[in-house]
Amino acid sequence: MKKVFALVLSLCLLCAGTALADGAVFGTAATSGTYYQVGAAIGTAVQNAGFAVNVIPTAGSNENVTLVQTMDIDIGMGNSDAIYGAYHGELTYAEAGPQAIEQVAALYYSQMHIYTKTGSGIESVADMKGKKVCVGSQGTSWLFLVNAVLEHYGITLNDITPYYMNYAECSEALANGDIDAAFQVGGYPIAGIQQSAATTPFYFISLPEDVIETMLSKFSYAIGTEIPAGTYENQANTEPAKTLAYMTCLFCGAETDDDLIYEFTKKMIETLPEYQNTNVATRQISLDTIATEFIPLNEGARRAYEEAGLIK
Repeated sequence: MKKVFALVLSLCLLCAGTALADGAVFGTAATSGTYYQVGAAIGTAVQNAGFAVNVIPTAGSNENVTLVQTMDIDIGMGNSDAIYGAYHGELTYAEAGPQAIEQVAALYYSQMHIYTKTGSGIESVADMKGKKVCVGSQGTSWLFLVNAVLEHYGITLNDITPYYMNYAECSEALANGDIDAAFQVGGYPIAGIQQSAATTPFYFISLPEDVIETMLSKFSYAIGTEIPAGTYENQANTEPAKTLAYMTCLFCGAETDDDLIYEFTKKMIETLPEYQNTNVATRQISLDTIATEFIPLNEGARRAYEEAGLIK
């Protein structure tokens, strides 16, 4: 599967490089996730406004950090934890050191989904000890936060059987009884969860206030939030599930052409009404927060925001 994915990605990048000399290649994540849906909506609007954009699936935040630096893509999507850690050489980048990236935009909050199949007997993270648990896709940026939540309950990856799957694979495995519980992060509703939730009742686990407060004290880029009841079909919860979230951002490599980023950002601002109502995640994109910095802004993006009067 990894070889097939790598081949598809290589072909996408090859096609993008030959066809978009005056445009941008925009890396998102798996097609079953919110990243891809949001990226496709923005890319379509920007392209319709006259700036060529090729939106491609990737393995997500961490791969995008690599791809923008190798110039295989021009713009990548990543959660604020990933880009914060990459820029500062912290968290999952503690060994690799600081990465040469710059922020382009702040889009929407991605929520940590902690869920299981109704009737599994798992009502809390504490009940996951000894269970088969999906902790996200391989190399995902949020594994650091998942580990911290598990450790709060005295659980390490050695105390569970960890599985690494994308959204759709994870939810299908849970529905089939191949795993017992799952952690996934994305802007709700995540398409890959929706697909299985259409036929399988899922229960979304709430984090207690003391756990949320502890996590927020450790991770400055996170916030406390909720996944509303009824977000997913057959969602067993009658009350909102309390959880954590962080901002999904756009970023580029430090060597990416500032003028290219300026043109993309300018069109992204101008076409916001065209893509804002695509889904729940895009409806969170606001001119009031789009220039929020988690790492330093690219100069082209900064110029576009200054011209639009969004920053001084």
